[in-house]
Amino acid sequence: MTSLPPQRMGPGSPGIGSARRGPGQPGAGGRGMTPAQGAQEAERRLGLPCYYAGQRVAAVVGCVACQFQINNRAVLPTCPQCGEMIWAYLGSGPRPVPEGEASVAPPAAAEAGGDVTVQEGVSIGGDATSVTVEEGVKLD
Repeated sequence: MTSLPPQRMGPGSPGIGSARRGPGQPGAGGRGMTPAQGAQEAERRLGLPCYYAGQRVAAVVGCVACQFQINNRAVLPTCPQCGEMIWAYLGSGPRPVPEGEASVAPPAAAEAGGDVTVQEGVSIGGDATSVTVEEGVKLD
């Protein structure tokens, strides 16, 4: 059960519980997440734009749990194969903006074509006991 995405894990998973859903029930309730939070978590984990059932998105999308693919033209359904609520965008090009959502400008690093890598727990060497992080600093 640990190979399931976070939005699919049910109350039977270690350290995870939700009074709203029972074991094996689909959806974003596994960690007490809303569908929007489940889509954000899946987007962070997969690196692909993700949407949830109920959003109006015209795009080719795939279920994040079973990879069932649809060419959606209206409101996203729950997955007809497994019942999942979260869908990943599979097309090329810019992220489609769901109806009713404001278009979000890409981060400055992405606009400049910069390759940004984020890693946690990496030793930077030396005897540095504190590190100051500043955003928007160019090292050119």
